[in-house]
Amino acid sequence: MNKPTQADPRHRTDEFAQGAFQPHGLVEVWLDGRILRYDAVGPFNRELVRAIAKAQHDIMVAAKARGPCVEIVTIRESALVTSDGLAELAAILQDVNHLGLAPLAVAYVMAPEVEGASIMAPVFRSRYQSQGRVFELFDRLEDAQTWALGLLGTR
Repeated sequence: MNKPTQADPRHRTDEFAQGAFQPHGLVEVWLDGRILRYDAVGPFNRELVRAIAKAQHDIMVAAKARGPCVEIVTIRESALVTSDGLAELAAILQDVNHLGLAPLAVAYVMAPEVEGASIMAPVFRSRYQSQGRVFELFDRLEDAQTWALGLLGTR
């Protein structure tokens, strides 16, 4: 797998938080070769989802310049998202599609012990698939990476 280079910035949602309400949760975003990586610690609210949109934008533009990419989102501690956070996620996914920045596919990695993983898994799948995204769930990061590299190897 490609290692991040100095040209590949990392952004954290706490660098992009705005407004009277603070984001709940923290997400770090970076580009690892042609894999857009997210390390997310939940639970999450609408303000956090908005901060993700800002944190990921430049990195998604850089990913597009490299060709097709795949997202891997690793969720730790809690996968729970407020209902307004889920509505915001749907709007952001649609915006990413309209900007032509959507990845080939998205993998979520949630170990069974992550709070709310079994509840949120079908919700996440539905949100992404409703936007035309290939979506897969994994318990282990290694399995998600193998899947992502397999998809990228065919392009």
